[in-house]
Amino acid sequence: MSLAATPLDAQVILDSLPLSVILLDQEGRVRHANAAARRLASVVSAGVTEGLLSLVEGPPPEVRARPQAAGDGWEDRRACALEGGGSLGIVRQWRPCADGSELTSVTIRPASAVQPPGAMAGPEQEKQLLERQSLVHAEKLATVGQLAAGMAHEINNPICYVQSNLGSLQDYVNKLFGLVEVCEEIIREEGSTTAGKLTTLDARKQAIDFPMIVEDLPLLLAESREGVERIRQIVQNLRDFSRIDATEGFRLFDIHRAIETTLGIVRSLSGNSIGFATYFEELPLVECNPTELNQVLMNILVNGTQAVGQNGLIEIHTGRGPHHVWIEIKDNGCGIEEHVLPRIFEPFFTTKEVGRGTGLGLSISYGIIKKHGGDLTVRSRVGAGTVFLITLPVKQARGNPAFTE
Repeated sequence: MSLAATPLDAQVILDSLPLSVILLDQEGRVRHANAAARRLASVVSAGVTEGLLSLVEGPPPEVRARPQAAGDGWEDRRACALEGGGSLGIVRQWRPCADGSELTSVTIRPASAVQPPGAMAGPEQEKQLLERQSLVHAEKLATVGQLAAGMAHEINNPICYVQSNLGSLQDYVNKLFGLVEVCEEIIREEGSTTAGKLTTLDARKQAIDFPMIVEDLPLLLAESREGVERIRQIVQNLRDFSRIDATEGFRLFDIHRAIETTLGIVRSLSGNSIGFATYFEELPLVECNPTELNQVLMNILVNGTQAVGQNGLIEIHTGRGPHHVWIEIKDNGCGIEEHVLPRIFEPFFTTKEVGRGTGLGLSISYGIIKKHGGDLTVRSRVGAGTVFLITLPVKQARGNPAFTE
């Protein structure tokens, strides 16, 4: 698999990952290594590098020879004793992809590396925070990139009729200026009766269709203002969604505002082909990171629009419990097959065709909600649609390492 054949945003995402990612061809030759893998290779010996690459070779030949259905794969778990004592847990996972490529992931965790939440040193915690922010933003760019064509179309529509209206307005202004000049000439005329002057003025007004101008001018101005407001709202929603604020953490925020901001982008890009309905209960302000919450909502809503197709419907419900709020996003799309459902939060797992998904959106969303001390679950049935349920605590636990007052 050559990275040159994948979208540019995939390169950005791979290099943003704190994990080492290596792409091999069918002969086992390295075709691409992301930034983390290159850093790893630069600090270990050649023998260690070869040993690491041998882990990425995938399953035995007999596993490859078996027919593989979508979502099937192979997993190998083993323990490796270290010379200085202790051990490493190694988990290898492999699955074939729809485009003929293969994905092998290797997870290596030393037992001594497991730390309780909040035990991380300050600089290391800051480093991981920056890495997570970089990954989230890379996924945002990929999401916006997928929607760019629809966004250009949505902005182009009001621009076209505003441009047409400006042409009509210019024509009307020229005619009205001409009418003013005629009025001035009539006033200056000597010897003409009042009736004669009014007849001349009426003839001029009829020539330029003055009643039509009077009727059409307010409509043109109102329509143009509406078009400009649509463009402004799209741009504002996009700025709210895409902005990077490294200093922004948890703060009290209106969940409904986050939903409306993100829904504004998705609704404008889907045009009139998809229906959206919101059912909001009264909610308290919630301690959350608004930027990250917008990312979660965008990922789920975009998945929903891709699932429902033409004339689909997406419903968003909100409610609250004693100490939490919940957001339910329900679509009437094609649904998710039962054997795929347990894997949809895995990194890089996707059932979409090449170019329509990175396989990171739902994984990032799951991590964000867990960081908030909440939960993200999904239920689905083929042919009956999918329901995502987000639950968030109203107040963050002061023991949450991600929360700072």
